[in-house]
Amino acid sequence: MEEKAAPDAAVVTGAGRGIGRAVALSLGARAIPILCISRTSSATATRDAIRAAGGVADALSIDLADAAAAETAVADWIGTQPYHRLGVVLAAGVLGPRGPLRATNLAEWAPTFAVNVVGNLAVVRGLLNRMTEAGSGRVVFLAGGGAAYAYPLFPAYACTKASLVRAAENLHEDLRHKGDFSVVCLAPGAVDTDMLAEVRAAGAEVRTTAPVEEAVAFITAFLHSPNTALSGRFVHVRDSWNDVLSGGFRPAPDHWKLRRVE
Repeated sequence: MEEKAAPDAAVVTGAGRGIGRAVALSLGARAIPILCISRTSSATATRDAIRAAGGVADALSIDLADAAAAETAVADWIGTQPYHRLGVVLAAGVLGPRGPLRATNLAEWAPTFAVNVVGNLAVVRGLLNRMTEAGSGRVVFLAGGGAAYAYPLFPAYACTKASLVRAAENLHEDLRHKGDFSVVCLAPGAVDTDMLAEVRAAGAEVRTTAPVEEAVAFITAFLHSPNTALSGRFVHVRDSWNDVLSGGFRPAPDHWKLRRVE
């Protein structure tokens, strides 16, 4: 599929490791300026790797559990930048408490929601003024199997991922009449990351595995595409999304969405 105009810049949460790092490095190699965000200094390491390869990158070490600070930091950063058409990749996430619902401390669920849901949304909010002024933007939430089926050993994580699917739908509805916007939730398959190793060690079932390159390929194509037919949908990395972005196929209204089937 032929790529279209690249975003002016991309903002990637969870850029210090796993899928987020792979996405940031790949986009940076395509001459797209990157803002790398992570809780630790690992965002700086990703930034430095992009710069060493000749790319343009900044880094912010932000604890997404502090939503107000995260939103302010990102808003302050974009306020100093000339970028207009933004791509946002929300890859930050934590597993949260391990164990079935009856055995977990519900107080420990709050930090999982604070990072996976509220913190990632805070990053989007910090960029929304610029995006709506420009009338353009692309946003990718990462949901995965935790949204599609039960994760009884990590119920807090599963609930946050299901929440992100609905967050993507709501953001889509908010932006759909405001310009050239597309918002998608991606299920990347079980990518070989530190998080997946922890899931397997706990004895959880892993249904669909995929190399990180597949998630990177989808995100790259989505950020470059002028086609908005995927907006508001929950797309698996193995779906026929290429056909949609190329204009050869338009999904039905409830295709690739979480819905009750009657």
